[in-house]
Amino acid sequence: MNMEMSMCSTISNSLAAVPVTGCKGSENCRCFYNVALHQFHHIEFPQGLQGKRYRGSTMGWLCIVDKTPGISLLNPLSKIEIPLPPATSFPDVLAYRPEKARGEYLLRMADGSEESISKNFFLKNYLKRVVVSAEPTLEECVVMAIRWNTEDDRLAFCRPTEIEAGWKLVAHLVAHEEENGIPPDRIGFVDVVFWRDRFYALDWGGRILVCDFSANPHHPTLSFFLEFHPNHDGYGYADNQYLVVCPAAVTGDEDDQLVMVSRFTKWMDIDESDDDSNSDDDCPPGNNAKTYCAKKFKVFKMKKNAIGWDEFNSIGEFALFLGFNSSATFVHTKAHPRIVPNSIYFTDDIIDSHRGRMHGGHDMGVYNLATQKVMPLYSTTTLHDNPVMISPLPLWFSPSIVTGS
Repeated sequence: MNMEMSMCSTISNSLAAVPVTGCKGSENCRCFYNVALHQFHHIEFPQGLQGKRYRGSTMGWLCIVDKTPGISLLNPLSKIEIPLPPATSFPDVLAYRPEKARGEYLLRMADGSEESISKNFFLKNYLKRVVVSAEPTLEECVVMAIRWNTEDDRLAFCRPTEIEAGWKLVAHLVAHEEENGIPPDRIGFVDVVFWRDRFYALDWGGRILVCDFSANPHHPTLSFFLEFHPNHDGYGYADNQYLVVCPAAVTGDEDDQLVMVSRFTKWMDIDESDDDSNSDDDCPPGNNAKTYCAKKFKVFKMKKNAIGWDEFNSIGEFALFLGFNSSATFVHTKAHPRIVPNSIYFTDDIIDSHRGRMHGGHDMGVYNLATQKVMPLYSTTTLHDNPVMISPLPLWFSPSIVTGS
């Protein structure tokens, strides 16, 4: 399905002040659910978004990818859209071939070979995370992304004010990787945040690397913030991992810190015979339809010597919002009494769930860290008793009001 069917969510009361335009039913209408007020809102989006895809949200902006190589950032409230360098400017994207039957991209893969992938697969999978360092309307804004390429999920960056410069890859620390027995260029980043004037990226091994632009704005340095540490804590077996800036009040530290959250998923077969007509990928249906649900979350904070992680089981009066958005967010529940404390609000962020016979998009709810139980996100959520495919994936959205110049 196209973007007109997407549901975005917000944790901010400020959306309640935005006039509801009465656009329900319009092809440009988008639905927002405010979990702080338990209210739905319908907001008119700009024209021309049909057929485009969003790749997450960051600081009140949606990252939009076009059917063509176009990429942009959209503020849905102010209607401001800022173009970014096209997908063909990534160093490993060799060509876009719209003349092919369903359109395709030619990529240089991590092993040096060249491979053609479908346009639909590229749109859904190539950009995994997009984070901004500041409001995209400001000249100093840097956009950092995690881009997919088999096992080589690397960082790439651009500047909205320098579109002609394109996207640039951030170099890996090859020597350090070889020293620890990991093949070069195989870090595999899963999340990235902007914190204390730098970008911090998390890899599958539970390590944090810091990307610093202070010495050279066009050639950032990459160094380890939390060094390589053998996995004895189980976090490497998670289905997804998140890096989050955590308030000091949550961990009891003197200042805010980076924490890691691991998400564990249960997979189930569905006894279903008819084809999955909602799948828009090129993969043929499998023998069994599958669904899934989040079964557990674990929260880790860095050890004092920065060589690994310690699990902690409570976030107190705070709630954490995770999902397809970039940069997860802690919210103090005293300011939002209807939000459940010591809980993780999550939406479905398994991108590959929209292929073959997998039923995706529905895995959203509220995980209580104390009871280790999942509650429905809102009253009409059926959870997994009658799983359906929701496409595109829902995401959290925190409004940012920016006026035009």
